This record gives sequence, structure tokens and C-alpha cells, in this order.
Amino acid sequence: MRKVLIIGGTGTISGPITKLLSEDPETHLWIINRGKRKDDLPESVHRLIGDVNNEEEIRGLISGMTFDTVINFILFSKAQAEMMVRLFAGRTRQFIFISTNVALNHEASALSSEDLPRGNAWSAYGAGKAECEAYFMEEYRKNGFPVTIVRPTQTYSGSRLPLSVKPGAYWPVISRILRDLPVIVHGDGEGVWAGTHADDFARNFLPLVGNEKTIGEDYLIVNPEPYTWNQLYRAIGEALGKEVHIVNIPTEMLCRSEKYRFDQSIRGDKYYSNVFDISKLKKTNGFTDFRISMKEGIRLYLEYMEKHPEMKTEDPEFDQWCDCAVRAYEKCLAVFGEEIA
Repeated sequence: MRKVLIIGGTGTISGPITKLLSEDPETHLWIINRGKRKDDLPESVHRLIGDVNNEEEIRGLISGMTFDTVINFILFSKAQAEMMVRLFAGRTRQFIFISTNVALNHEASALSSEDLPRGNAWSAYGAGKAECEAYFMEEYRKNGFPVTIVRPTQTYSGSRLPLSVKPGAYWPVISRILRDLPVIVHGDGEGVWAGTHADDFARNFLPLVGNEKTIGEDYLIVNPEPYTWNQLYRAIGEALGKEVHIVNIPTEMLCRSEKYRFDQSIRGDKYYSNVFDISKLKKTNGFTDFRISMKEGIRLYLEYMEKHPEMKTEDPEFDQWCDCAVRAYEKCLAVFGEEIA
């Protein structure tokens, strides 16, 4: 029996992985989190309630325990990474750090693979994850800390869906499509992207757990199905039975917004075209298993939202901002047209 500890365990990415591991008869599973989210995990799962940023509290919770694998889904800074090494060095055979594709320098190449160098000049989130990666790998090389790095890109399920310009929530964009209002897509909308349903991510992640060959290695887990942002929005419209009125606005202009941090979410991530190479994952696992296409993912999202109408929350401020941005862009186009006529 293998002993696995999950730090987090109730998020979009971690939820399906936790569920699959909880159903594995060969796994004894522990989870550490603050216990603020309900879960439907079996009673056999050992729940440890604590603040994952309180080192002494976590040390007390795991006192006398060792693990085959520790998986941390909620690690974002070098200080947190250093705490993990202090807590788990000599206490686990494998430590899986959930990083992100955003940690890499996508200015270097449109082909996204493990060969891309780290570095993101625009995303604080990506820069923080890159710093964690560098620290863990240094600890592996110097002291044998058994780290495995896993990088998802945009992973979705439930009430989440890959979208371009949005507020914090996702439904306000879908609502605009339903109301025949224009929706904003960054750039010309022809950038190549890919999203991964969380269930697919979990299926491809599990073979890495406890695999000694993954120690000191990094892996990209992404459904490689490519699509452009315009194609994605048209597919959403098709699923809704609506024509989508797309307004393409340059990223440089969107980043002028002080209300929404598009310099982070778009300029630091979605701005770049990405063609994903997951051959390293396939070689290690012996297979890849992505079953949910983007169109199927859209269907699952809409089905979920129908079952959870309480999540169909409108956002009047976002509506106002979108209408204002579209009007301003149309004025810019008119002036530009006059100037170059």
C-alpha cells in the first residue's frame, strides 16, 4: 500500500485527482487543507485540518509520519517552497510540485515543451512558480530532494471554461453571448491555444504518482488539441444556438485597463500562441489519454451551469466596462481610418 499526502485537494485541478486516488484500493490517502470546502470523499480518506502556510501547525499534523508521495497544489512562492523542503525532506520518496506552463518563456518559441526556458516577464504568478521550480531543482541536484514538476496550462471543469477577456467569473461572458451583446477577444483572435478538462488532466497525472523515473524531471500535461480563440468562441455560440459578436481588441490596448489586470491574465499568458508537445509525458507513462474535446468540454460546462443556476451571476460592472471598451475601440478605428485614408 502506498501512502499519499495531498496539500489542497478541493480545487479544479486537484479535485478529480484526489477523487481517483481516494478510490484506489492500493492507496492510503491523507489531505491537508483548511477544511472550508465540502467534499464527497470516502471516510477512508484521512483529513488533516490546518493552515498550510503555518509551518509549525503542519509539522505537528504530520509528526511521526512518512509518505511515498506528497502532492502540493497550492504552492506559489519560493518561501512556501523552502517550507516544503524543511517539512518533507527525508519524509517522502516523491514530492510533486504543481507548477504551470505560464512559468516558461513563451517569447522563445511557439512550440511549448519541457525544453522551453523558464521566465515570464509579464506574469507575477508565472514568475513565482518559475522561482519555485528553480529552487526545487537546485535542492534536487544538491541534496537529493525528490521533486517532480508538473505543468498544466488552462485546466477547466465545473463552472470554469477557457475564455479570453473576462472578469473574475466566467458566466458574465456567456451571458453577453446569450443577450446578443459583443464579447471581447484579445488580439486578432487567431492565436493558437489549448485547454484541458480536469478529468483528462487527472487521468494523465496519476501514472506519475510514485513513479521513480519522474524524480528530478518536469512534465507538461495538456490536451494538445489546438484551436484559436475565435474558434473557441464560435463553438460556444454553436452550443448555445447563438451567433457570437466578437470584437477583437489588441492586447496592448486591453492592458491599459486599471480595473482588470489583463497585463497578467492575457499579456502574461494567453497572448502567446502555443502548440503543445507532450511526447515526454507519453514516453514516461507509455500512453496519453485525453478524451474530452473542447466542444465536449463546452457541453459539459453548460450542463453543469444548468444544474447550478445559482452560479449564473450577472456582472453589471463588467457589462459596462465591455460596452465602454467596445465604443472606445470603434472610435479609435474611425480616427485611425481617417488618418491613413
